[in-house]
Amino acid sequence: MNEGLQDRLEKYGFSLYMIRITLAASLSWVAVHSIYGSQYLYFAPLAAILITQASVKASLEKGIYRLIGIILGGIVSLIVGQFFDVGGLSILLILLIGIGIATACKMNIQAVSQVGVTSVLALTFYQNDYVLWRIGETFIGVLIALAINMIIVPPNRFVKVKALAFEGSLLLADALKDLVGVRRDSPKDNLLEEAGKLLSNSSREQKEMFYTLTHYQCRGELKGLIQATSHLKSIHSYVKEIADDIRLLPAHHASSDWMKDVLESTADCIALYGTRTLSDAECQRSLADCIERARDLQLASFSELQGNCSLSSIRDLGAVFSHLNRVLEEVERAKSATYVVATRPSTAEVARALRFIKKGLSQKL
Repeated sequence: MNEGLQDRLEKYGFSLYMIRITLAASLSWVAVHSIYGSQYLYFAPLAAILITQASVKASLEKGIYRLIGIILGGIVSLIVGQFFDVGGLSILLILLIGIGIATACKMNIQAVSQVGVTSVLALTFYQNDYVLWRIGETFIGVLIALAINMIIVPPNRFVKVKALAFEGSLLLADALKDLVGVRRDSPKDNLLEEAGKLLSNSSREQKEMFYTLTHYQCRGELKGLIQATSHLKSIHSYVKEIADDIRLLPAHHASSDWMKDVLESTADCIALYGTRTLSDAECQRSLADCIERARDLQLASFSELQGNCSLSSIRDLGAVFSHLNRVLEEVERAKSATYVVATRPSTAEVARALRFIKKGLSQKL
């Protein structure tokens, strides 16, 4: 679907979710009518409406839970229906047995509730092969809803997901730079938290894209994006550790010039990796040289501190330098496994990437 067309449709209330539901329900009715005739036509459209979610994975999970609940509830109702007529006692028994089995098997709550619904309805329609009809038509509705979810997806989704990861990498670099002088009572770092959210959202969207047919042509780039985002999430965890370690340092160490230089040189490696991997901006700087410079600076700074600090200070500083080195090692691993994600970034992203390349780190967002 064209992005401009989607925006125009949403202005009039025709959201992507609504389009998916209406198409899935309509096609389910047509499919069941052509196969079975006119009996119980509402099961398939009902299933399509209820299991259609924002993502293919969520729809698949809900469809599986619904089918499991229908099968279990139908079996229980068929067994109880052979011995009891419809009434309070029979309903009590099928609910106790069906929901009890589902709960004992630790099924999802959606499957448990579906067991109860199907059990009661199946007992009521016991004479009319309700269970078989419902299982068959629900299965058709689920299949059609999943197919619609796999075909109808937001436009330019790959570009947007890549942009999330790219922005997350730049924010992560900014967050590391801003750790200079952070204290134990300092407010929570919003940049670091926002970077983590962007990387997590991008990672989640990337996994969802594997379930869609329209992104099949960019599977190679998608694998590279998943790989790069995974490395960035590992780096994010190290930066969080660095933030905690710096909060424990004495103020004269946390705010020192050497701390600023070490953090900036390490953050520069993160920004350069994100720019080279997740954008089309031309990078004149070598990532290997950038990593080597940052590592040399870390070693020189720590060596100098060892002769001028107490043992307790060396211990605390060692924790900071250990995590900084792990950041560089993760960037090196990411660099050796780099699969450049070739998509066209926005103008703003290119401009910001160039600022990193020419001047180091950008200013705070």
